[in-house]
Amino acid sequence: MIESLHISGFKLFRDISLPRLGRLNLFVGENNSGKSCLLEAISLYAGRTPLADVLQAAAARRGDRLRPWDPLDLTEEATSITHPVFELFHRGDRAFAGGIIIEKIGDSSPLRVQCLPHRVVADEEGFRRYVPVTKEDAIPPEGAELALPVYRGDRQVGLVTRRMLQPGRAPVGEKLPNEDALTVAFLPASGFSDEKAAGLWDALVQGPGQELVLDWLRMLDPRIGDLDYVAGRSGYSPRLALLKIEGQGRVPLRSMGDGLTKLFHIALAVASAPRGVLLIDEFENGLHWSVQAKLWIALVRASRDFTVQVFCTTHSRDCIEGFTAAVKAAGPDGASIYRLERKADDVLAIDLPLMNVDAAMREHGELR
Repeated sequence: MIESLHISGFKLFRDISLPRLGRLNLFVGENNSGKSCLLEAISLYAGRTPLADVLQAAAARRGDRLRPWDPLDLTEEATSITHPVFELFHRGDRAFAGGIIIEKIGDSSPLRVQCLPHRVVADEEGFRRYVPVTKEDAIPPEGAELALPVYRGDRQVGLVTRRMLQPGRAPVGEKLPNEDALTVAFLPASGFSDEKAAGLWDALVQGPGQELVLDWLRMLDPRIGDLDYVAGRSGYSPRLALLKIEGQGRVPLRSMGDGLTKLFHIALAVASAPRGVLLIDEFENGLHWSVQAKLWIALVRASRDFTVQVFCTTHSRDCIEGFTAAVKAAGPDGASIYRLERKADDVLAIDLPLMNVDAAMREHGELR
């Protein structure tokens, strides 16, 4: 389990610490306060080879395809600094932070990602090697390129270069997997794609996962019997999720409203991350306020049954109230709420007391 977290140089975070994390964790704050960035940092730290996934997400958020960045003339203005890869690094007062550290507090093997100029050296057979430019080189040599070496502790586990990011090809970031990796399930605010949801459902066929999903769906509609995926109308269409509902027969899941689809996706994510980490961005999206308290209580139980550590973001007071009610019912241990606040070019994390969240929220301001 991730008991604490320290992040520096990553996106909005110049330097931020969360000294107390539990099995259930909620991050609150206004828009653009760093909540989604915090989930990305946790995914980057906990996953087996997560850097490629984060790079893909960075491009997708901008509506871009991940592509090679431009060759960089390091003696002039860095035009390729606008590439989504470099948006992983913090910029304060327009200064570019060339290093990322993500670690448990006191960890001897932090995840580090650096942005450094490298010489590109070709051997006799034409294979390229990237050699870091030394401090003795006052001016980087002609033909130098920016590259991103990745470290776990003092061991380099990978190197991300512009040539790895070819259109239509999945990027490869780390050549040596994280030996202490956790299973990571990341549910974005927009939910899973139909293809992703179908794949997760299929993977749960052996074990208790599918029954957990159905039990959660019955929180909204007790008439639900089971769920099946069927082929789309054409060979290129995603498979269609059909619910069997008492008195109605088979009904497309999507026709039952956004709330049931969101509940389905959360349940899929929980069941897909045994002994791992569940990340949910904008927990409340699509969920009626009356359902959220029930869902938090179900999450408390599922986090124990599946040994899952849960991290969620919200800017909804209904979500916070549902969370605190569930935590109080289950006992105060093993849960935390942090409020994120922007201060100039940095973000602060304020640890809110679980037993008096309302007073703490009034002291530190409303969410919206």
